[in-house]
Amino acid sequence: MMTHPSETIRAAYNLTIELEPDRWRLFNGADDPASPETARALLDARPEGITCSPLFSRARRLSDDGHLALDRVARVVVGWAPETRNWHLGLMLFPAPEGDRLRWCGLAHWPSGPSAEHEQTAINAGRALSEVIGRPFHVVPPTTVAPAAAAEVPRPAPHAAPVEASAPAPEPPVPAPPVMQAPVPPPVSPAAAPPPVAPPAGPQVTLRTPPFAFEEWRVIATRRGFAFQRPLRWVIGLMLRAGAYTVGALLFVMLGIGSLQSGLAQVNPEWLPYVGIGVGVILGLLALLTWWRVLTVSDVVIDTQQREVRRRNRFTGVVRWRVPFDAVKYLVLTQTPARVRGRKRPDRPVPVGCDTWLHVYDGQRFLPIVDLLRVEGKSHVWPLVERLQAQRGRRALDLAHYDTPAHHAAQMIAGALATDVWLDIR
Repeated sequence: MMTHPSETIRAAYNLTIELEPDRWRLFNGADDPASPETARALLDARPEGITCSPLFSRARRLSDDGHLALDRVARVVVGWAPETRNWHLGLMLFPAPEGDRLRWCGLAHWPSGPSAEHEQTAINAGRALSEVIGRPFHVVPPTTVAPAAAAEVPRPAPHAAPVEASAPAPEPPVPAPPVMQAPVPPPVSPAAAPPPVAPPAGPQVTLRTPPFAFEEWRVIATRRGFAFQRPLRWVIGLMLRAGAYTVGALLFVMLGIGSLQSGLAQVNPEWLPYVGIGVGVILGLLALLTWWRVLTVSDVVIDTQQREVRRRNRFTGVVRWRVPFDAVKYLVLTQTPARVRGRKRPDRPVPVGCDTWLHVYDGQRFLPIVDLLRVEGKSHVWPLVERLQAQRGRRALDLAHYDTPAHHAAQMIAGALATDVWLDIR
């Protein structure tokens, strides 16, 4: 058994890898190491076996008791993901009795950038883990696909594990469609949903980073991660509308009641004051509804320090729901079929527009992150996109197909969560 020197390696989103002789541990670096509740490693690998925290084990579908036998590990893999332009570290696991393919278990990844930036760090972390548990180590370097053959090579799913050419690829899960709000038609049942497919590769598109601005939302980078927020102008506009409804309701009700009780000349027609009171009541209900929307304005925070996604009230800070990163199975970006906006020019990408909805799935429910209407962008392979949009089923998100702020935001969030994002056309 080879041993490696003691070392601490930093990965993306506050993950920390601690190397010791004959020991390899993965920590959430945002936790307080002095706290007994948070000092436990997400994964602790030793020559006799691998132990995981319960949440990490459930999220990765490893075992009920958090113990992973070494004979289930086929190899340790470090590979380059071309979609997100970063290095990933994980385990290739032998299938369970009911399975028939090797399965990928992601452990950590590094920030996006040039392939040489974090290559040696990722390889050192992977090789150290391989030496500790005594399993084979494999590196999948960046590959260059010839332009003439690029359209014939399936593009791997974003954040999916790179595997050896001789090994069967891990089969992605078949997501159950979320329940969407109008105008999206009702989703098909999970049993009828075809498995996700990887679209043909298109031109390489560099992933953009926040801020992203939309009609009723914005995406910003914070010191704790990222956030989807309602713009201040939108909140102020909602307040002004609520105030106008309130004033209008008071005026109509006061004028209607005043006309009935003033004792002056009778209003003609006689039913006109009652109409005014009715209009006032309707405006009052609209005012209450709009004020309720103001008081319940919420943000969605992707907190890379606490490693959770949560929706919280803008003004009270009350959290409506939260999902730990390790519990996230995948993201689903549902959209209407893209339509051409403006004129197509043969020498430029085609301008397109669509409505999108982004959900996070934790294994039991789909939680809405954001709905973005009238998103505009461009498509670098529009003839291919037109054909794909006519096919049912989910597929891996490719920014060459839909180069819009919404799709970049979805890809960015998936990178932060180290999970897959599937595109669903409705």
